[in-house]
Amino acid sequence: MGLLARSIRKRRLNRSRAEVKSPDWLWEHRPCSYWAATRRPFPSLLLIAPLILAYESGVRWLGGATAGELRTGADTWMRNALVRVGLTDQWFLPLGLLLILMSWQVLRFYDWRFSPAILAGMVVESIVWAVALIGISRLIDIGFSCLEHGDLPMLTISPEPTDPSLRSLVGYLGAGVYEETLFRLILVPILFGALRLLQAPQVLASALAVTGSALLFALAHHAGTPAESFTWFAFIFRWMAGVFFAWVFVIRGFGIAVGTHTGYDILVGYFGWRF
Repeated sequence: MGLLARSIRKRRLNRSRAEVKSPDWLWEHRPCSYWAATRRPFPSLLLIAPLILAYESGVRWLGGATAGELRTGADTWMRNALVRVGLTDQWFLPLGLLLILMSWQVLRFYDWRFSPAILAGMVVESIVWAVALIGISRLIDIGFSCLEHGDLPMLTISPEPTDPSLRSLVGYLGAGVYEETLFRLILVPILFGALRLLQAPQVLASALAVTGSALLFALAHHAGTPAESFTWFAFIFRWMAGVFFAWVFVIRGFGIAVGTHTGYDILVGYFGWRF
């Protein structure tokens, strides 16, 4: 019996040593890093959920019977697409976004556990990226100032208007959520998948998907009613901003892309903060 007990203990010890050496065991139990957790759909959902609720509540409260007039362009376009297939309830769009993110989380078998402090880090990081984009806008501003010698209307630098009203704040929340949903979460993977089906190399497909989605993002601001008047400054900046948001989405995740977009709109449009 003593020999049998020693044999069992020896097998258990060998199995424990093998588990410690196993990469799979280490992966399952080591804490998820901030950089990995922030790219996952579930933390992104928790970050943007308050923005969605604030936007949808604000639209209904301020708009009343004419709530549709307060909705942003991307929000309106996606809702019109849902109406065409018979989905008319106002909550179908946010619920669809919830379904996309939850399906992404489940199908990729991501870990649901993460530290609540990660959400605070995502907010801070979003503000940092938003400030970086303000700096990029300043550089483009300086470049166009150097080119604007002949007072050409197509080169005119049109400063972004500041509107510190509650209605504008609600609009900035909606733009951050739904423009990133349409142009990054939906459009970038579609363009990337189509290019890969056409046998484009992965790096080229990524670059073209980012650039193409950013181009459509810039053009969308000059479409519809009312449309923003076209200037090369506004168009090129929006294109560069679209590229910036797309790379934030690809590298840092959907939640931080939404936070960056929302933070930039609020800092510039609501507070009028410029370098």
